[in-house]
Amino acid sequence: MSRAENREGRLPPESLDAVEAEAWAFLEAGGRSFRAPFHSGVIGTLGAEGPSTRVVILRGADGPRRRVWCHTDTRSPKFAEIRADPRVAWTLYDEPSRLQFRLWGRASLHHDDALADERWAATAMNSRKIYQAVVAPGTVSPVPTTGHPPELDDERWTLEFSERGRPNFAVVETVVTRLEALYLHHAGHRRIGIHYGADGQRLSADWLVP
Repeated sequence: MSRAENREGRLPPESLDAVEAEAWAFLEAGGRSFRAPFHSGVIGTLGAEGPSTRVVILRGADGPRRRVWCHTDTRSPKFAEIRADPRVAWTLYDEPSRLQFRLWGRASLHHDDALADERWAATAMNSRKIYQAVVAPGTVSPVPTTGHPPELDDERWTLEFSERGRPNFAVVETVVTRLEALYLHHAGHRRIGIHYGADGQRLSADWLVP
């Protein structure tokens, strides 16, 4: 895509079916590779103080099953908020294409099951370090810190040592019930909204005023 195309944005496919297929293809690609667009996004939860958002890595997407995944620490506020209220929302944006996806759905937490084991086994060694923090994410510290235990250094960072973080690891699985795609373009934006049932079947798909 050229710089001129970047500034102009892109227009969607002509049919609602094609837009939906493209949206899920982008999300699935983003979940597979850090080089792909939409590899990171924002997930929003509801807590005691109201809405809370944070950037997460999209760890997977499954279009036919209407699911997306990210990972979290079991001690994090995000984990507690989802456990109390499973309603979540996602926003993912790619600046070069000027394309935005918004997702709504209900999240479930996988901590001590086959899915969590599978995702933990596939988690890169470097990514496992964040689950080594000796206290919960968000804990106040008098100095800048990674939160890692003092004995964790490059010489000790082995696959066996990394397994110490497994009790703190969880998968957040969102079953998507609504998807919106917004195509920003200099000639006029385009927007589509899709609703899904609890079984993943599409209930409606409509062009929306941007």
